Amino acid sequence: MRKFLLIFLACGFAIIGHPAVAQEAQKIAAVVNDEVISLFDLQARLSLVIAGSDTRDSPETRRRLAPEVLRRMIDEVLQLQEAKRLGVTVAGAEVEQAMATIERQNGMPKGGLSAFLASRGLDKSILAGQLEPQIAWGKVIGRRIRPQIQVPPEEVSETLARIKAGVGKPEYLLAEIFLRVDEPENEAQIRQVAQRIIQQLQQGANFAAVARNFSQAASATEGGNLGWVRAEELGDELAAPVSQMQPGQVMGPVRTLSGFQIVMLRERRLAAGLSGGDAEVQLQQLFFPLPANAPEPQVRDATAKAQSMAARAKSCGDMESLARELATPMSGSLGKLKTSALPAVVQNAIRNLEVGRPSPPVRTENGLAVLMVCDRQGGQNAEQDQRQQIERMITLQRLDAAAQRYLRDMRRAAFIDIRL
Repeated sequence: MRKFLLIFLACGFAIIGHPAVAQEAQKIAAVVNDEVISLFDLQARLSLVIAGSDTRDSPETRRRLAPEVLRRMIDEVLQLQEAKRLGVTVAGAEVEQAMATIERQNGMPKGGLSAFLASRGLDKSILAGQLEPQIAWGKVIGRRIRPQIQVPPEEVSETLARIKAGVGKPEYLLAEIFLRVDEPENEAQIRQVAQRIIQQLQQGANFAAVARNFSQAASATEGGNLGWVRAEELGDELAAPVSQMQPGQVMGPVRTLSGFQIVMLRERRLAAGLSGGDAEVQLQQLFFPLPANAPEPQVRDATAKAQSMAARAKSCGDMESLARELATPMSGSLGKLKTSALPAVVQNAIRNLEVGRPSPPVRTENGLAVLMVCDRQGGQNAEQDQRQQIERMITLQRLDAAAQRYLRDMRRAAFIDIRL
């Protein structure tokens, strides 16, 4: 159940019983325009940030993490205020749907999320309070910024040509934690936060969980996952160092034009170019849960078990039987899916996989997976699909940059009084 902590950013806080501590908790941590973030709110968020990143809970840990966690909470208040100004609302059903998505992503049964929170003495409303600004901000960006972004066909053609020219060159599967620097006077403080994050990672904190809680890039919701990138896409500050990294290694903080970057290399490969069209595949999966920071002996044992079971799978019917035998929550049929909707590691594993043949074990964020394609349809319009894929990629990059500028301008115009 621990893997759930990698998905959501909110946190819970046990009710404070001692009167003096309770009085302390009601103090004001920050004022954002006309709204207050209490010390209780901040401690609540800190509790799950610490639990989710596998960090030891101590007064010193809370003191070190509090400034950046509070910064995130201030941004959330600003996002909700802007949504209210624009008449953007979030229905309770949308929050429930987001929670259901968290359950599915983690292979939890219906109601498993509530049970998880309750087992740790946490109230479900705390998670709902964190998900609401995420949903509202997504709507604001969709309304205010998305219509302004146009990607010319010529730019798509140039990008496609570069990708084709890069076939056979190294590609890197990266994850990032990005901390922006909006004002020069804040640089030293943000550098300190970045260095503390590096320390936590070196002590075993889970990269994806830390990215979800601290990264200010759009990739934060995906645990910092950047997908497969080439050296020329990284910029001068990162290209050379990344080319020297080993899988599993963390680098940073690196000062870039807009902030500090912390990067983790998950895998490397030689580029095969874009996939030949967006096929629809019917998948079966055997899933072997593993923590992201599992020790090497545990990974070897799980890999051996996965290989042994894969050797017994001669058909999708065999995969169904093996999934029942394995009895892990994420094993079984994944249904029909567009290849473009799959994680990069899964796309890579099934790109040239014959129908009815099991894949080698694939390392994912939360474990090992053996995959089998039971049916594959479409994917013939390769050029058109590739152009659409590139257009989506460029659009998302520009949306992310524009959203950061939007939030920066809101922050500069707001009255923010931090009282810690």
